[in-house]
Amino acid sequence: MRAFLLLALLLAGCRTTYPEGATVKSADGQTLCATHHIPLVSTRAYQVYVNPNAVVLGPHDAIHPLGGIIAEYYSNIIPEEVSLHRTEWQTQPTTIRYCPLREKQFLEERSVPDQRAAIKFAQYVLWIRSRAHTKAPYHVTLDKDVWTVRCMLADGRPASIKIGKKEGTEISTDFPR
Repeated sequence: MRAFLLLALLLAGCRTTYPEGATVKSADGQTLCATHHIPLVSTRAYQVYVNPNAVVLGPHDAIHPLGGIIAEYYSNIIPEEVSLHRTEWQTQPTTIRYCPLREKQFLEERSVPDQRAAIKFAQYVLWIRSRAHTKAPYHVTLDKDVWTVRCMLADGRPASIKIGKKEGTEISTDFPR
């Protein structure tokens, strides 16, 4: 019984994600990014209005399929559910705090800078969309910051995907259903 209690305490203490962000306090009481030891930036943002008497399904950033996975490893970034600009869904003003260096690192990690990254992105997203793995050869082209990856799915269907280079966005996906 004591072993299970000890294990539970150890697991609870080994938390790797920080919903409130990984922060430390400076000597003068200022909140700093625990990674970079720089002050967090406070800025106005917009979130989905939440009516306490209704169930609301907010927007999901589906064009960034890798963003949620990568974000788990980056604390103190701009949350996916808020926008720095008012949108159709995000209309309620709020204030957020984030680390500009961490946000920059996150955006760089989410980008698709080269052919190798474009193929990895295509393998992941095409598997999610088609439920079939991809296979070589991969034909990769870049035109005006948009990667196009063409390949075959394991079940023989041709597939292609267009990916935004800078933002790591899925622009379009095409394969026979």
